Amino acid sequence: MSAPVRTLVIGRDAGPAGRAVRVLAGAAALTHILTTKIPDHSTAEVLAAVGTALVLAAAYTALLAAVRPLLTRGARRGLSGWPGGALFLLPMLLYPIGVLPEAPALGVALYVECSLLIAGLSGYGGIELAALPALILRQRPLLYGPFTAVDLAERAMRRRRHAAPERLAGALAVAGLGWFWVVGPLASVSGGAGDVFDALSGLDPVAGGAVFAAGVLFAVPAAGPSGLRRLSAAAFVLLGLGGIAGAVPDVLWPVTILTGLVIALVRLKSPARAERAPHRRPRAHVETSSTTR
Repeated sequence: MSAPVRTLVIGRDAGPAGRAVRVLAGAAALTHILTTKIPDHSTAEVLAAVGTALVLAAAYTALLAAVRPLLTRGARRGLSGWPGGALFLLPMLLYPIGVLPEAPALGVALYVECSLLIAGLSGYGGIELAALPALILRQRPLLYGPFTAVDLAERAMRRRRHAAPERLAGALAVAGLGWFWVVGPLASVSGGAGDVFDALSGLDPVAGGAVFAAGVLFAVPAAGPSGLRRLSAAAFVLLGLGGIAGAVPDVLWPVTILTGLVIALVRLKSPARAERAPHRRPRAHVETSSTTR
């Protein structure tokens, strides 16, 4: 008798495919940093970068400890899910806009990619920036991030009740998204290996087409709840179009931040509406002939 498939919570747990994509993506990005970026910096700059990464690790651990009461799973007015993911990503906006000096910027890149590798090795499926703090504090907060798309696709592959189109859609989405996260960094590596992956990056529109096809397959009617399937269809169609246009995976980080901020505003307004709503008096219990017998 086969063992039952363990239920994985999206935003907290990563399955085999999600773990593999994270490990490969983290390893590819670290290979790029170690072989191409670090040799261009002095020893003092590298030490400053390592120090920056350690400071970030301590700061994010302190942040997770501070907001832990607001990260209860299922809390409608808490930070769980998208708002918490946006909170962890917001400080990283300093990196792409180019306001950091070279050494701290390198330290940010080191922390992000090491965190991604740790998330894959530990099986943490939340925002990768919280992977090391989650290990230190022995808590797995429910936080959505860019790699949540991979976990959403893998969910369709794991459920036995899902129809063949959904399982195929999950496989196409995982393969397509994994392509962008792995081939892109390796294409920037110096030397012959980088040239090979740079040539392979010409197939990016094909990978985007695979993600788009996944979205179309998710739209195929099937038995079971249709809400998540429709959400997956819309998400992967848009991601596929972004991949064909060359916007994936970079677009996933601002999308995570924007989604988190919007949901956080909605959650902040919900208590206010609840307070303004008139409180209804409970109905008095009226005895009838049936209740008095």
